[in-house]
Amino acid sequence: MDIGAYKLSEYIPAKPLVGNLEVCFTDGEQRQTETCGQLKCGDILRFPFARTDIQPSSVEIKESKVLVAADKATETKRVVELTLESTFDYQPGDTIGILPTNKLEQVESMLNRLELLDQADTTCHLKLVFNCANKNAKLPAHIPATTTPREILTHCLSLNFAPQKQLLSALAGFTSDDKERCFLSCLSSKQATEYYQSLILEQGLLFMDILELCVNCRPPLAFLAEHLPRLLPRPYSIANSPLEAGNRELRVIYSLLCLKPGVTTSMLEAATQESSPEHTKKVVIYPRISNLFRYTERDVGRNQILIAVGTGLAPFLGFLAHKEELLKLQPQQASGQSWLYIGAKTTDAVLRREKLMAWQESSLLERLRMCYSRGESPSYVQQMLEEDCKDLVEFLMKSETVLYICADGAKISRSIASGLCRCLQKAMHLTEEEASQLLNTLRKQGKYREDVWL
Repeated sequence: MDIGAYKLSEYIPAKPLVGNLEVCFTDGEQRQTETCGQLKCGDILRFPFARTDIQPSSVEIKESKVLVAADKATETKRVVELTLESTFDYQPGDTIGILPTNKLEQVESMLNRLELLDQADTTCHLKLVFNCANKNAKLPAHIPATTTPREILTHCLSLNFAPQKQLLSALAGFTSDDKERCFLSCLSSKQATEYYQSLILEQGLLFMDILELCVNCRPPLAFLAEHLPRLLPRPYSIANSPLEAGNRELRVIYSLLCLKPGVTTSMLEAATQESSPEHTKKVVIYPRISNLFRYTERDVGRNQILIAVGTGLAPFLGFLAHKEELLKLQPQQASGQSWLYIGAKTTDAVLRREKLMAWQESSLLERLRMCYSRGESPSYVQQMLEEDCKDLVEFLMKSETVLYICADGAKISRSIASGLCRCLQKAMHLTEEEASQLLNTLRKQGKYREDVWL
């Protein structure tokens, strides 16, 4: 790509971000970066929605299984199920956070660019510059008080994100190349909004891509530590019953994009490929705070309407497996009905389809409906709901029925909610406003529960 093609004769660069920190090294003191570098930051870092009674821990990846093969023709993602060692109690519907690490080659590339290879493992700390003009400047809480450049770039900072215009403008000040400076300054300007829209928002160029285009750009480590976003844990739903393995294992499911996979999924892919009987691969996880989106022993006697799209089926696999295991332990126990609606690209893209059919055959699932966006009508979940409108609303309005929705995107969740509103309108002869109000009431009552992944 020729960055010289992206320039204007007149433009005003965005106001650049300013550095307020500096890195101080401890002469001669080096340490080996731990495999789970973020573990030693536990007293400083606050992991999103983490349970306070359990610290993050390094656990073994016991098994990796491909559930769905990628298919470019139908835009179907590759879906993988991981079996992990468990060190804590959980219930179906609970979620874990997996702590990601940046790719080794990207970290090495950054260390080389910043001319820090010789100091990569030298102990350092951040501090505010003397007479800092910004009175609101403070040390980033997600970086340990004592650390190393390698640890900062591996565990603390996101290197793969869409750069904002103020950051691009600041990067222009860190290159000695006039062509690069012009490109970065112009791209940050209001006048070059069309270029920014095309390169960043549509083509998806990330921070590391920009640096690859601007090989002479060398922003200081202190600046990056201050202004790059934190490398955040990735949440995953638990997709099994704790009774299946006596709480010693848990399963999670992730999907993989063919182009530019996420940091966490890339890390998990690399981990599973490197694992062997002689070389056990581990990841760092922590349990997230539980909410109402779960299935426990108390729910066996209740009815469930489960609505899933794509990998949103993962927690419901845990729900149904747990129901099956609980009924094995107490076969005389009265159980509620479970209805499951699934949306997928194709038949082959439905997770654990054979298991679902077996649950339907055994009446663990009283109703199972599946639709495929690359198939015949109905193509979408909300269309199936409207086809079952009368039965669905009657079942939903029973006092012992709870509806759960899990979808990989807020847009899909809104479409399902709109479909449910239409069902309420038709079956109960309500206006659009009345149906919307009723749906909100069901939410407040805990009869309508969502788990939406963005």
